Amino acid sequence: MRALALLLCLSLAACGGGERNGSGPVADTSDMPVAQESPTGTAMADTPADDAAASGAQAPAAPEILPEPLTESPPETAPPSEPPFLAQQRALCRERGGQLMARGTSGLYACVETTRDGGQACDEGSDCEGLCLARSGTCAPLTPIFGCQEVYTARGRRETLCTE
Repeated sequence: MRALALLLCLSLAACGGGERNGSGPVADTSDMPVAQESPTGTAMADTPADDAAASGAQAPAAPEILPEPLTESPPETAPPSEPPFLAQQRALCRERGGQLMARGTSGLYACVETTRDGGQACDEGSDCEGLCLARSGTCAPLTPIFGCQEVYTARGRRETLCTE
Protein backbone atom coordinates (compact mmCIF):
# COMPACT_ATOMS: atom_id res chain seq x y z
CA MET A 1 0.00 0.00 0.00
CA ARG A 2 2.88 2.32 0.76
CA ALA A 3 4.22 1.62 -2.72
CA LEU A 4 0.93 2.90 -4.15
CA ALA A 5 1.16 6.07 -2.07
CA LEU A 6 4.76 6.58 -3.20
CA LEU A 7 3.75 6.11 -6.83
CA LEU A 8 0.94 8.65 -6.39
CA CYS A 9 3.35 11.19 -4.88
CA LEU A 10 5.85 10.72 -7.71
CA SER A 11 3.09 11.14 -10.31
CA LEU A 12 1.94 14.37 -8.71
CA ALA A 13 5.49 15.65 -8.51
CA ALA A 14 6.00 14.96 -12.21
CA CYS A 15 2.85 16.92 -13.04
CA GLY A 16 3.79 19.86 -10.87
CA GLY A 17 1.92 18.59 -7.85
CA GLY A 18 -1.05 20.81 -8.53
CA GLU A 19 1.03 23.93 -7.88
CA ARG A 20 0.43 26.94 -10.08
CA ASN A 21 3.50 27.46 -12.19
CA GLY A 22 2.00 29.59 -14.93
CA SER A 23 1.27 26.61 -17.14
CA GLY A 24 -2.51 26.82 -16.90
CA PRO A 25 -5.43 26.69 -14.48
CA VAL A 26 -5.47 24.28 -11.57
CA ALA A 27 -8.65 22.31 -10.97
CA ASP A 28 -10.49 22.69 -7.65
CA THR A 29 -10.18 19.30 -5.96
CA SER A 30 -12.01 20.12 -2.73
CA ASP A 31 -14.95 17.85 -3.59
CA MET A 32 -12.87 14.97 -4.99
CA PRO A 33 -12.48 11.73 -3.00
CA VAL A 34 -9.35 11.50 -0.88
CA ALA A 35 -7.72 8.10 -0.26
CA GLN A 36 -6.97 7.38 3.37
CA GLU A 37 -5.61 4.31 5.06
CA SER A 38 -8.01 2.64 7.45
CA PRO A 39 -6.91 1.25 10.81
CA THR A 40 -7.01 -2.22 9.26
CA GLY A 41 -4.44 -1.20 6.61
CA THR A 42 -6.78 -0.97 3.63
CA ALA A 43 -7.36 2.18 1.60
CA MET A 44 -10.73 3.86 1.80
CA ALA A 45 -12.13 6.88 -0.03
CA ASP A 46 -13.39 9.93 1.79
CA THR A 47 -16.19 11.55 -0.22
CA PRO A 48 -18.80 14.18 0.58
CA ALA A 49 -21.37 11.36 0.72
CA ASP A 50 -19.19 9.56 3.30
CA ASP A 51 -19.01 12.76 5.34
CA ALA A 52 -22.79 13.07 5.24
CA ALA A 53 -23.23 9.42 6.23
CA ALA A 54 -20.79 9.82 9.10
CA SER A 55 -22.66 12.83 10.43
CA GLY A 56 -26.03 11.09 10.07
CA ALA A 57 -27.25 13.52 7.42
CA GLN A 58 -28.73 12.32 4.19
CA ALA A 59 -26.46 12.67 1.14
CA PRO A 60 -27.60 15.28 -1.37
CA ALA A 61 -29.51 13.78 -4.28
CA ALA A 62 -27.93 13.87 -7.70
CA PRO A 63 -29.42 16.62 -9.85
CA GLU A 64 -32.18 15.35 -12.09
CA ILE A 65 -31.36 15.67 -15.77
CA LEU A 66 -34.36 16.81 -17.74
CA PRO A 67 -34.63 16.58 -21.51
CA GLU A 68 -34.37 19.82 -23.42
CA PRO A 69 -37.81 21.30 -24.15
CA LEU A 70 -38.92 20.87 -27.72
CA THR A 71 -38.95 24.08 -29.63
CA GLU A 72 -41.53 24.51 -32.30
CA SER A 73 -40.18 25.33 -35.71
CA PRO A 74 -41.39 28.63 -37.07
CA PRO A 75 -44.36 28.27 -39.38
CA GLU A 76 -43.44 28.17 -43.01
CA THR A 77 -44.23 31.43 -44.68
CA ALA A 78 -46.24 31.41 -47.84
CA PRO A 79 -44.42 32.52 -50.96
CA PRO A 80 -44.97 36.18 -51.71
CA SER A 81 -48.03 36.78 -53.82
CA GLU A 82 -47.38 37.74 -57.41
CA PRO A 83 -48.23 41.20 -58.73
CA PRO A 84 -51.81 41.62 -59.98
CA PHE A 85 -50.73 42.16 -63.59
CA LEU A 86 -48.73 38.92 -63.61
CA ALA A 87 -51.65 37.02 -62.06
CA GLN A 88 -53.92 38.42 -64.80
CA GLN A 89 -51.47 37.35 -67.54
CA ARG A 90 -51.20 33.88 -65.99
CA ALA A 91 -55.00 33.51 -66.04
CA LEU A 92 -55.21 34.62 -69.70
CA CYS A 93 -52.43 32.19 -70.65
CA ARG A 94 -54.24 29.29 -68.93
CA GLU A 95 -57.44 30.14 -70.81
CA ARG A 96 -55.51 29.62 -74.07
CA GLY A 97 -54.15 26.29 -72.79
CA GLY A 98 -50.65 27.59 -72.09
CA GLN A 99 -48.45 27.97 -69.07
CA LEU A 100 -46.82 31.25 -68.03
CA MET A 101 -43.12 30.51 -67.55
CA ALA A 102 -40.13 32.60 -66.54
CA ARG A 103 -37.59 33.16 -69.32
CA GLY A 104 -34.16 32.84 -67.76
CA THR A 105 -33.28 35.03 -64.80
CA SER A 106 -34.32 38.36 -66.30
CA GLY A 107 -37.76 38.39 -64.66
CA LEU A 108 -39.56 38.21 -68.03
CA TYR A 109 -42.36 35.73 -68.61
CA ALA A 110 -43.83 34.08 -71.69
CA CYS A 111 -46.98 32.09 -72.29
CA VAL A 112 -45.69 28.74 -73.56
CA GLU A 113 -48.28 26.69 -75.42
CA THR A 114 -48.27 23.15 -76.81
CA THR A 115 -48.71 22.97 -80.56
CA ARG A 116 -51.26 20.61 -82.14
CA ASP A 117 -48.82 19.37 -84.77
CA GLY A 118 -45.69 18.93 -82.62
CA GLY A 119 -43.51 16.07 -83.83
CA GLN A 120 -45.10 15.82 -87.33
CA ALA A 121 -42.78 15.88 -90.37
CA CYS A 122 -42.32 19.22 -92.15
CA ASP A 123 -40.34 20.70 -95.07
CA GLU A 124 -41.14 24.39 -94.61
CA GLY A 125 -42.39 26.75 -91.92
CA SER A 126 -45.92 26.93 -93.36
CA ASP A 127 -46.39 23.19 -92.59
CA CYS A 128 -46.42 23.89 -88.83
CA GLU A 129 -48.44 25.83 -86.29
CA GLY A 130 -45.12 26.86 -84.65
CA LEU A 131 -41.64 26.41 -86.10
CA CYS A 132 -40.42 23.72 -88.50
CA LEU A 133 -37.19 22.47 -86.94
CA ALA A 134 -34.57 21.82 -89.63
CA ARG A 135 -32.37 19.40 -87.65
CA SER A 136 -35.18 16.92 -87.01
CA GLY A 137 -37.46 17.86 -89.92
CA THR A 138 -40.42 18.04 -87.49
CA CYS A 139 -42.77 20.67 -86.14
CA ALA A 140 -41.79 22.13 -82.76
CA PRO A 141 -43.81 20.76 -79.81
CA LEU A 142 -43.97 24.15 -78.04
CA THR A 143 -44.31 27.76 -79.01
CA PRO A 144 -42.43 30.00 -78.49
CA ILE A 145 -39.04 28.29 -78.45
CA PHE A 146 -36.20 30.37 -77.03
CA GLY A 147 -32.54 30.30 -77.96
CA CYS A 148 -31.05 29.67 -81.40
CA GLN A 149 -32.65 27.00 -83.61
CA GLU A 150 -32.08 25.82 -87.16
CA VAL A 151 -35.52 26.21 -88.82
CA TYR A 152 -37.13 26.04 -92.24
CA THR A 153 -38.73 29.31 -93.33
CA ALA A 154 -42.15 29.60 -94.95
CA ARG A 155 -40.47 29.09 -98.35
CA GLY A 156 -38.39 26.09 -97.21
CA ARG A 157 -35.07 27.86 -96.74
CA ARG A 158 -32.88 26.70 -93.83
CA GLU A 159 -31.97 29.53 -91.45
CA THR A 160 -30.79 30.04 -87.89
CA LEU A 161 -33.42 31.80 -85.79
CA CYS A 162 -32.47 33.19 -82.39
CA THR A 163 -35.24 34.21 -79.97
CA GLU A 164 -34.62 35.74 -76.56
